[in-house]
Parts: sequence; structure tokens; C-alpha cells
Amino acid sequence: MFDKTATYHKSASGSEAIATRSSALTPKLRSMLILIDGKRGFDELAKLGSIFGDPEQQMAQLAELGFIEPVGGTASPGKAHPPAAGGNAGASAAAPQVTLLEAQRYAVRRLSDLLGPVADELCLRIERTRNPQEFQVALQRAEAMLRQIGGSAKAAQFAAEMESRRPG
Repeated sequence: MFDKTATYHKSASGSEAIATRSSALTPKLRSMLILIDGKRGFDELAKLGSIFGDPEQQMAQLAELGFIEPVGGTASPGKAHPPAAGGNAGASAAAPQVTLLEAQRYAVRRLSDLLGPVADELCLRIERTRNPQEFQVALQRAEAMLRQIGGSAKAAQFAAEMESRRPG
């Protein structure tokens, strides 16, 4: 059952549904699922996702399908970002190894935050990458789009954040 007071994240099924473009997801449900990141509460998701329809109904449907689940206490938010040892810029040598999937998830979340629904196509390209080289090409496209739509400051911020989360 869906609880508006809980914070939700994608389940393994949800992540796979995004990666494989599952036919169980309508485009609007898929867009809402992309927004769900384990950090945003219902109120924020409702504001961002209202363009896709009734956010409460969509999240209830995603929960019913098993694509989202409540974050368990404080254990899950730590998985989204590697722990910062001192600073995040230039600390890539000391940063823990980031998997391609973790980097993809982070990039998709940041692009959704920065561009909203306009980022959907970029997010799909990033999710489809199968190796670090393809991922880097997709990031370059995302940076160019950010530069055009959001300005050079947003593009530079995104590039700096992604530099410390390169998959290895």
C-alpha cells in the first residue's frame, strides 16, 4: 500500500523496468518513476510530477506494480552518493569505485533535478549505455543540452559532479 509520508526509491524491478523500457510502464508512469530517487518526499514528487497526471495515483500504481518501495530508515540514502572523505572536487583518486549503474542513476537523478521532464530523452540515452565509454559520450550530450537550456553554470556544475562519479 502507498504511504504519502514515506520516502520511496526504485526497487530492483523498477530499475530494470527503466533500463529495459518495460511495456508495463506508460510514458507518464515511466517519467514519474525516473523522478523517484529515495531522497524526495511525496510533496516534492507531487510538485515535480504533477505534469504527468495525479501523482498520488501514479505512485500508488508504481508501488502496486512493485516498481517502488519505501526507503528503510536511514540505510538507503547513503547508497546514492559515495561518502565524501574531505571534498568532492578532485577527490576521485580517494573516492570509492563507482559502478556504471550507480553513475547512471546519479546522472539521471541530477538531470531530472536540473531539467525536469525535458531531461527524459537524455536520461534514456544514459540508461542505455553499456560501458563507461558510451556513458561518457551520453554525458557529453547531456552537458551540451544543459548548456543550451540551463546555461553554462548548470552545465559546469553537472560536469564537476559527474567527474567524481566516473564508473571504473
